[in-house]
Amino acid sequence: MKQSSLLVRRAASNTGLLLILLLVAFTVSNYSSLMLSPRQYIGASDEATASRGTSARSSTRASKADDGGSGGAACDIARGEWVLDPAAPYYTNETCPLIDSRQDCMRYGKPGLESILRWRWHPHGCDLPRFDAAAFLRLVRGKSMAFVGDSVARNHMQSLMCLISKVELPTEIEAKECIHCTRKYHYRAHNFTVCVFWTPFLVRWNLTRAGALQFMDPHNVFLDEADPEWTRDIAGYDYVVLNGAKWFTRPTMLYEGGRLVGCNNDCGREPNATATANAPPHYAVSVSFRTALRALREHPGFRGTVIVRTVAPPHYENGKWYDGGNCLRTRPMLSNEMGLPETEAAFHAAQVEEFRAAASAAAAGRFLLMDVSEMMQMRGDGHPGQYGHWPHEKVGFGIDCVHWCLPGPVDAWSELLLHLLSG
Repeated sequence: MKQSSLLVRRAASNTGLLLILLLVAFTVSNYSSLMLSPRQYIGASDEATASRGTSARSSTRASKADDGGSGGAACDIARGEWVLDPAAPYYTNETCPLIDSRQDCMRYGKPGLESILRWRWHPHGCDLPRFDAAAFLRLVRGKSMAFVGDSVARNHMQSLMCLISKVELPTEIEAKECIHCTRKYHYRAHNFTVCVFWTPFLVRWNLTRAGALQFMDPHNVFLDEADPEWTRDIAGYDYVVLNGAKWFTRPTMLYEGGRLVGCNNDCGREPNATATANAPPHYAVSVSFRTALRALREHPGFRGTVIVRTVAPPHYENGKWYDGGNCLRTRPMLSNEMGLPETEAAFHAAQVEEFRAAASAAAAGRFLLMDVSEMMQMRGDGHPGQYGHWPHEKVGFGIDCVHWCLPGPVDAWSELLLHLLSG
């Protein structure tokens, strides 16, 4: 009887021990999966980056209300962190022949480029799929896309063309050597046309006097007249990617209704400006975007989708572009280390406000917002700086902290673009 009782107690003890072991194993297994998934998710190897990725994923926002349908209910593609990506970049200057030499940072030996290129954008609360060139070309087969804006619009278009060059290279329609002009390309196998309309103010403009210098002297800007450079040829395009802001930091004489209403940025040298009040640059950005978006909404031949891209901040430190300013950073900043400068913050607010007004007056989904301002403010390392030419070359824009290296952070814009157009 004692031996039987002892066996029962031992069996009970072993059963209890087994249950405890199973419970521990189950808990450890689930805890391990929770701890390992972030590192697998972002593909990073160092603890700091894994921590950044985990922190980024812990915050979610509903972006359809905030960003005009730029992501899912728990994904805000405009907010996030740059995380290490050993697979980057998508291309090099050897694999893509379409890079503007002024943004060819590989060619001119930009320091720290190996590190600068090894990042990708990771939004809060979700993963942004990698750019799929074949999927993009399937999506736009038989269609056309226009980039409307300043030279950063051309920068974006060339980035996109490099990204899809692994599938197909385009033929330029009416090949040109000009920098500041409209240029068109055609992808024959997919019947896809892409174009950039160079229109720095989005609205009609001209130099205030003959012989003036385009980059330094005042411009007449007619805020309520969309630039015919793009409006006369925009009919029939399926997609328009619209941007513009940085030219409004130059001296400008502002007109509305044919009447001079203000001036920006030291335009007092002009005789007609002496009795004219200075206008804040964001006012001009607001009205020019309103005019451009209205022109697209009301154009009788345009029925396509409009993607409004917000301002991508320049990163001059210790001076301006013309007096020794430079951009020498070699790593991205964290989201809590930065904020938009006052001017760019005002530009961003004006663009978003005008986008929302246009979107509310149009059919659902016809106007989309590509908000890149915060993500690009974190990438002061991604500009050519003085590495867009050889040291001995004399160029007008010697230190470039406005445009973006190719390959570089600007490639993330096409990931956002594909995400938006895929719905």
